[in-house]
Amino acid sequence: MKNNMKYGLAVSVTAILILMVAVMTGCPKPTSETGVISDVVMSKAVDENTSQPIDPTNVFSQNDPGFYCSFNISGFPVGAKLEVKWIYVGGDIAAENITGENYVAETQMATITKEGQGRTYTVYSAQGVKDYQWPAGNYQVVISVDGLEKATTTFSVEQVNSPATE
Repeated sequence: MKNNMKYGLAVSVTAILILMVAVMTGCPKPTSETGVISDVVMSKAVDENTSQPIDPTNVFSQNDPGFYCSFNISGFPVGAKLEVKWIYVGGDIAAENITGENYVAETQMATITKEGQGRTYTVYSAQGVKDYQWPAGNYQVVISVDGLEKATTTFSVEQVNSPATE
């Protein structure tokens, strides 16, 4: 009887250890390497409550007030650093003479504050600059977390034709 109790206890302890290992390995700790950025969408606006894109497009006008890039984010640790680079790739000779090609026009930084998954967005705007016209051409958005590139998307800005003068 004593041996049966020892055997039963050993089986129970072994089963508990196996379950603990399975639970621990089944729920890996979030890392920047395994985290995912997905469903990257350019748009002319976003719903500020849900971060969902409004009027999705990859083609903008020089007169648009800004460009929105929304995306899903999941599996990153709290404290990870999110970086978004807005890059003017080229296409307008006058602008390229000033900036060159592949000019990083703006870099935005944020810190991830919650575990899990959700949707967020970033905006590149000319707010407060009267009558601003974006350089026509091609642009790229590069999203990185802790220095690891996780997603990219491209969009273009079309030249606005001046009204005909009489």
